[in-house]
Amino acid sequence: METEAPVPVADTPQPPVFPAPHAESPAEALIAEGRRRRASHIHLEIGPAGATVRMRVAGQLTEPRRHHADRTLAAALRSLAEVSVLAQGEAERFVLRLDGGERRERAFEAIGMSRALVDTLLPALRRGGLVLVAGPAGSGRSTTIATLLKHFSGSTRHIATIGTLPVEGATRIEGCAGAAAIRAALEQDPDVIALDGLDGREAAAAAAEAAEAGHLVLAAIDAPDAVSAIRRMRDWRVEPFRLASTVAAVLAQRLVQRLCPDCRRPVQAQGSVSALLGFDSGAIVYAPVGCESCEGTGFAGETGVFEAIVADGAIRRLINDGGDEAILARHAFLRAPNLGSAARALVREGLTTPEEAVRISRG
Repeated sequence: METEAPVPVADTPQPPVFPAPHAESPAEALIAEGRRRRASHIHLEIGPAGATVRMRVAGQLTEPRRHHADRTLAAALRSLAEVSVLAQGEAERFVLRLDGGERRERAFEAIGMSRALVDTLLPALRRGGLVLVAGPAGSGRSTTIATLLKHFSGSTRHIATIGTLPVEGATRIEGCAGAAAIRAALEQDPDVIALDGLDGREAAAAAAEAAEAGHLVLAAIDAPDAVSAIRRMRDWRVEPFRLASTVAAVLAQRLVQRLCPDCRRPVQAQGSVSALLGFDSGAIVYAPVGCESCEGTGFAGETGVFEAIVADGAIRRLINDGGDEAILARHAFLRAPNLGSAARALVREGLTTPEEAVRISRG
């Protein structure tokens, strides 16, 4: 009897599989929990009978609870400057000082980030991957990256910086730039690589490869908005799958003049401005006046206007499949503000002028 030849079965296309998020070390997980709970201190006692942890939240110590602790965690805690260690017989007591999130929140607030935006971005930083900070030259991208890196203050992560980023305690890569600098940083085995600018295809590919290898990469990129930053990476021919699998978030920003809070005055928005910003006729906005506090300018420095795309499954599929910019933007900003709406919100809050918002909205 003849045996029938097997019928070939067509391969079924499989959906892309993206890498797992970055795994936190036990020390980082403990610190992250403390910060989420806004604790000022973490108390960890390790002895022969096991370990217990307590946290000082709103001035009060929480009830002790069992905690899994080993020599690795103890060694990591001993390396932190913010830790006090006390030997008590066969036990060791660690007290780790945190800032309760207040100092970091003040730093984010100082550059104009809202609490909602910070709460969205910080989980992306903890997961790791590629985080792009977009904007034109002079928009404050390097300041934003340096502020984001303060999230790791007090953690055990090793940070390598490329360019002029002012980050205390980081390993600074000098003598080279672009892809060569990223490769030099990788030789230092950092957890985080931060650079103040991607300068072309080779550097973009190196940044994506570093993120693919498990490093958190924070990179400034010259692009007018978050979606355009993704397009720029595509233009540099970073493979769609690699970009989709590594991107964690794309932040875009502009700077606007901040009204002096001591002399700003409420006025009715002009008809043309109301129409351009979508305000109701007669809406109350604020105008500069000038006083001693602002030296007669009517303004008190600048503040950032931000938008963010945080990668989720749908965003990754759109990037992987080559989805166009309009579709990307529609999904990304369905429930989050883009640059234009963020600028309009600042006008409604009396932080900047309608004219500044119009400038941002027009790109």
